[in-house]
Amino acid sequence: MNNKIGIILGSGLNDFAKELIKSKIIFEDSSGFHNLKVLSGYINGKEIILFSGRKHFYEGYSADEVFKNITLAKEFGVSLLIITNAAGGLNTRFKVSDIMLINSHFNFINKRFYLKNNLHNYKKDKILKIKNLAIKDKIILREGSYCSSVGPAYETKAEIRYLNNIGIDAVGMSTIPEILFANNFGIKTIGISCITNLLRENAVGITNHEEVIEAGKNSYRIFSKFLKTLISNSTDLI
Repeated sequence: MNNKIGIILGSGLNDFAKELIKSKIIFEDSSGFHNLKVLSGYINGKEIILFSGRKHFYEGYSADEVFKNITLAKEFGVSLLIITNAAGGLNTRFKVSDIMLINSHFNFINKRFYLKNNLHNYKKDKILKIKNLAIKDKIILREGSYCSSVGPAYETKAEIRYLNNIGIDAVGMSTIPEILFANNFGIKTIGISCITNLLRENAVGITNHEEVIEAGKNSYRIFSKFLKTLISNSTDLI
């Protein structure tokens, strides 16, 4: 059985590439705003395909370009894909630098590219296994629903109010299209959000991309530890 693990890194989380042993670049595309680089290597004895950078629909790219990481994951033989993102936290219990396991989603992005049912992504037994792994390694892991927004603007006060009312815990501009598209290839997925800013209806000030990047970097220690936990126990999660 092929047990290659793929990891798509969200904004501010690219330092995880330094964790790879015997790393080498196997694909690179510097044509977009978010330069795409794919590396192979090993972590805890497991073969890793690491995706740094992704393209978004809001940038004007075609579906083929947006889903390039997923098609490459298929070509490189990935069986488990861990998809991460930087997200705004709506849940009032969340704080900046928290890690959230996605257990459901709301998708605002065009759905015509996704073909298969997605219910298996959030199976209760897999969610429970992941939560227990976090507890065992003394990792504080949040859990919640993620909203995939079209972007590129951050949410208005009215949008924050609406998302709160429908039970969304975190919101970002990626991940769900990738999870759903990966279904078409039979690739198992895990979605993880790094909470890089808090979304409050009465907030003062404006979130910018630099703050998101900095918050992602600040969460690196716990993020890195959690990813290594998933990698070490990946056989039980496929």
